[in-house]
Amino acid sequence: MVPGEPAGCRLLDASHDINTNNMSADNLIQFGKDLKAFPDLPFKMRNSLPSHPLFEPERIKKLLRTVPRRHIEIRMVQTRDTNDQKYARGQKLDDADPVEAFERLEEVPTWMLVHESWIHDRDYNDLVKAYVAELAGHCEEMQGGIYDIGCWLFLSSKSSVVHFHSDPDQSFLNQVKGSKTVYTYPARILPESAVENLVRSSDQGAVSYVPEYEKSLNPPVVLKPGDSVFLPLYGPHRVINDDVPCISWNVGFNTRKSLRRKKIHLVNLELRKFGLPVSSYDRSHTVDTLKHFAYFGFRVKNKLQRLMGIGATAK
Repeated sequence: MVPGEPAGCRLLDASHDINTNNMSADNLIQFGKDLKAFPDLPFKMRNSLPSHPLFEPERIKKLLRTVPRRHIEIRMVQTRDTNDQKYARGQKLDDADPVEAFERLEEVPTWMLVHESWIHDRDYNDLVKAYVAELAGHCEEMQGGIYDIGCWLFLSSKSSVVHFHSDPDQSFLNQVKGSKTVYTYPARILPESAVENLVRSSDQGAVSYVPEYEKSLNPPVVLKPGDSVFLPLYGPHRVINDDVPCISWNVGFNTRKSLRRKKIHLVNLELRKFGLPVSSYDRSHTVDTLKHFAYFGFRVKNKLQRLMGIGATAK
């Protein structure tokens, strides 16, 4: 965000209560009053997803049978009793059966993430489109264009300590069943090179936990069924579940503004490859504008490299 630029969303102040009595049966989300935190700060809102049929156990099992196994991430996870406070990703369980892992969440500490549900299941596709349409109706910045829309289903055991990570987009994390505490940090704590690798790879593993980050920890956010929290662009976070298995649904997207930032980070990554000095994002509006235009040149270069069998970076 350019210093002094007003926030792009006319939402509600998180200090006000959210009146859930005004949420109709057709509403998926409900905001508080006068919130202007989007897109820079975490804030809470309400959702009506706990009663949605897509999140009933049998419907989730159907989804797990529909989505290709390679798009279902299953990992071992630490619990509050075994937490070593390193907040690293657990070992991946490539041979685990998704339905069986879901059924045994109460018995075996497990963290599951279903990718690409909106591609392989029409009902989830319809739901994420309806959800984003409601958001756009409240947020001016989203009305300028919404890109890279997706949704991810999280299934995790009681007391799970979910790894520290950042997402390659901005998102709303919606609690459906169970309760958890979300610990968020500002994106500015991350090295620019880490953000660039995250943007390039879309891999949460590009960001690692450093105890020093705790000095910048935002107020923890408790999520109960029907609560949602906004996770700002590239903002690191980690999660600890309460003593019950959890179902959460994340909706991610880019706006025209966040997409511009993504392109600038990719150009910075290219410049580093050439050994050139790199100014961080948002240091100079003029320089960032030049990088935004340069992105298209690097994209052409990388396409030519791919045709010639040479590795590329910017996408």
